[in-house]
Amino acid sequence: MDGSKTRNYLEKMTMCIVSYLEKKSGICQVKNDVKVPSERAAILMWEQKHSLLMPEDLKNFFMTSNGFHLTWSVKMENSTIPVGAMHLNSVGQMLRLESGSSEGTHIQPSLWDLDMDTEISGRKAPSFVDSRIFELDPCGGNGKVCLVFNEVHQESDSGSEEDNGFFLPRDFVTEIWYLDRSLRWHYMCDSFMAYFRLMLMHLGLPHWQLAFTDIGLPPLSKQWFNMYAPIRLEVDTDGTVEPSLPPEAPVASPLDPNKIFKGKSDRKKVTGPPQNPAGTLSQPATAPGKKKFPVTSARSANSSGKQTIGSSSQVSAKSSR
Repeated sequence: MDGSKTRNYLEKMTMCIVSYLEKKSGICQVKNDVKVPSERAAILMWEQKHSLLMPEDLKNFFMTSNGFHLTWSVKMENSTIPVGAMHLNSVGQMLRLESGSSEGTHIQPSLWDLDMDTEISGRKAPSFVDSRIFELDPCGGNGKVCLVFNEVHQESDSGSEEDNGFFLPRDFVTEIWYLDRSLRWHYMCDSFMAYFRLMLMHLGLPHWQLAFTDIGLPPLSKQWFNMYAPIRLEVDTDGTVEPSLPPEAPVASPLDPNKIFKGKSDRKKVTGPPQNPAGTLSQPATAPGKKKFPVTSARSANSSGKQTIGSSSQVSAKSSR
């Protein structure tokens, strides 16, 4: 397969993720390092070295592309910030993590001391002693995405693993797990292709694997998700990783504001205009800051013995007469 056909095939395999990113506003420098297919002999050597059969979906991927590496950046003002990164190790880089010894002591602790949790979310957790663990993605040193082989114990009709002096062949089940910096395991999916699709749907955003843990996405990653993958963020948040509160009635607050803020609650609410004790309506209140002068008529002034002065127009009319 020549270079152009390989690129077209990889574009279809990645669901046209390169074209999708290039059309996004602000995204630049989308680089997909095209890897040549792996030789079948390299895959057979890996299987013979570790006495394991590589999963068919992973084997088919390596036969198409010996690894995967795609990066993209965001242009902000006069600088370019690297944001997205999708990476998968090649066959030669898929090394086995060092296993622990089952003879740990209190003087020299080992990885065996970490195998305390037998199940996580109803699944058998990987064991540093019994499982066979291989690194798929180093995640930039923030953790490791691992391909885990867990042994499935088989028993013969006699109830033991040994039949006529020969041990029965061992069978393994493969799963994808995330190992954080504190050496805790977090289940992700049950196959390589499922993980590959998750990686593409999350666009390789920073720390996207943490959405499948109880740690959760950091604030900076959530900002990038809101910009370029808001629907994916909503799906991850509404999942089982970050359970929401049950739709129950809100708990009433034990504080009574009527008792705390006295004076406001003691004021009586007046629904109508205020009335005086006699039952008649009182005069309307004036606006604050304005002084109200008493209103008197000429009749009331004469009856009280006071002299009134007419207006200037009335004085001029009398003088003309």
